[in-house]
Amino acid sequence: MKNIPNRWFWIVLLIPVVSLVSMTVQPLLAFMSGEQVTLKTIPVDPKDLFYGDYVRLKLEIEEVDRSRFDPQLAQKAAHHLPDPGIPVYVSLKPKGNHYIVDRVSEKKPPGGLYLKGTLQKPVFSFRDGEKYRVDYHLDRYYVEEGSGEKWEALAQNGGVLVEVKVKNGYGVIVGIKESPGKS
Repeated sequence: MKNIPNRWFWIVLLIPVVSLVSMTVQPLLAFMSGEQVTLKTIPVDPKDLFYGDYVRLKLEIEEVDRSRFDPQLAQKAAHHLPDPGIPVYVSLKPKGNHYIVDRVSEKKPPGGLYLKGTLQKPVFSFRDGEKYRVDYHLDRYYVEEGSGEKWEALAQNGGVLVEVKVKNGYGVIVGIKESPGKS
């Protein structure tokens, strides 16, 4: 009779496979059935803009005025933010041909379109408000070889629109395009 592996062998063998497959579920769901939105970029320091075959993007929705925060979050942000930041939900609303920030909260919105992000320390302060950075991990897009210089020049002027599919707060960049009137 052949030596048949016992069930522990199969369990140990399947754990890494199941772990790897589970990491692809959320991005695939967002890509296949997410709602597509367009987000504007803002200029980025040209030294960090293009490296190799990708364009570094800075989304307009990454800088959020504290007036958009829920009251409890605004109070927490005013006092002290922990180093890794605070997990937040950013509700989006359409404005023209792109989406902008509507509200920022620590609680998941009951409905509507939103992205999960991490609220980080203030970017800068003005007399009329304070802007905070929210990291969505949507800052890099790989481009076709040889087209990087074109996209770099456009991104320096905020002339790139980013197409993102969003599902359950998770966003996946599906493309970039030139902003009308920004050539």
